[in-house]
Amino acid sequence: MKKKKILTDPIDQKKSLLKISNIVYGREKVGTRVLYLVDQKGKGIEKKNAEAVILYRWRRRVKKGYSFSGAKLNPKIWRQLPQLLDNDVKNWVYLSSEDIQTIFQKKLDYMREHKIKVPSYNILFGLFQICGATKLKKILLRHNDPEREKSFGTPDLFLFYTNTLTKKPGNGVFVEVKKPEEPLSQDQHEEIAFLKSIGLQARILRLMERG
Repeated sequence: MKKKKILTDPIDQKKSLLKISNIVYGREKVGTRVLYLVDQKGKGIEKKNAEAVILYRWRRRVKKGYSFSGAKLNPKIWRQLPQLLDNDVKNWVYLSSEDIQTIFQKKLDYMREHKIKVPSYNILFGLFQICGATKLKKILLRHNDPEREKSFGTPDLFLFYTNTLTKKPGNGVFVEVKKPEEPLSQDQHEEIAFLKSIGLQARILRLMERG
């Protein structure tokens, strides 16, 4: 089997700024995992892995009139969602968060049986609203192509904010989080490029270790 090429970060990785620090402290190896202090200044004792640190910091951003949300993405999310929702992706963007919650509650046994893990209903609501039907359809076609059965590349996180007055989600971005020397795979590189090509925000966020 041909070994996949390891790529460096795209040169435009800084175009979508999250306005959260990528500097991490207190690196600790626990088994096969690498943990860091979640605090942006290296204080406290709470530690999480790289993706969880960025998610933690994003959710705690403060800006008047906005709340910040996000979730980790299962690499198989685009193959699992059609198993839970109507096959017509155009209907997804008309679902409220309560609609999604109701659908999932009815399918809890199925999800457990088939080990399906998807973000919470409110995160999916934001994801569907920000992507829109046309872009969602393109993503699903790509990830459910039989010729790409063993290809994934789904970014680690999906982050967005919500206007607390209008309740409208906005500024969604897909984020691939990398440790300082962690390589970027061909699948990950291609997925970031694909998401950008259809008009969505996607980027690499590489951590910088200190202390």
